[in-house]
Amino acid sequence: MTKEYGSSIARFEKFKEEAVNESSLKKGDHVLVFCCGTGLDFPHILKKIGKEGTIVGVDFSSEMLKNAEEMINERKWENIELIKADITKFKDKLDKKADVGVCTLGMSIIPDYKSAYSNLLSNVKNQGEIIIGDMQLASGKLARLKSKITISLAKKYGGTYEGHQNSLELYSMMKEDLVDVKKKEFLLKSYFYAIGKKNKERLSLN
Repeated sequence: MTKEYGSSIARFEKFKEEAVNESSLKKGDHVLVFCCGTGLDFPHILKKIGKEGTIVGVDFSSEMLKNAEEMINERKWENIELIKADITKFKDKLDKKADVGVCTLGMSIIPDYKSAYSNLLSNVKNQGEIIIGDMQLASGKLARLKSKITISLAKKYGGTYEGHQNSLELYSMMKEDLVDVKKKEFLLKSYFYAIGKKNKERLSLN
């Protein structure tokens, strides 16, 4: 299952890397990764934060975390902690607030994505950054066909039409809650990443 998972999402790696490169991630940052899965985001993040930085990866799947642990051991990374947990119940769990919160290809498969998103924000410090990348309903030419294909592929991992539709609402929430929000879309707009900064004053108004 995890090998198939890795190969199926490999097509998104260049977009993930682009999001990380466009972010404010820097040497020594403390990063929280929701839905870390097998750890495919880790190499991109580590290039930016170096050995001085740290990563906390959270996922609900023991199988995914086992594969992530194997990769961590193989590459001799010593600055990554893995936690098995439900991110919809992971509010204010970190002892040290993260500089950056990341979630890629996760929110769209979680029915209670609003709680997951809120919990991601709760664990990131004020003025920290949020990076979310995910599937959404395609638009433009051939949009209906593209959405049908991507949703069919995503069903293996819990993806649904509603989940892809929820991504549009999620981006609206980011625009309301965060500042300096920017978004890029790919693959007939069926995949996106959005980056914004947490601001307590902005959150208190919503």
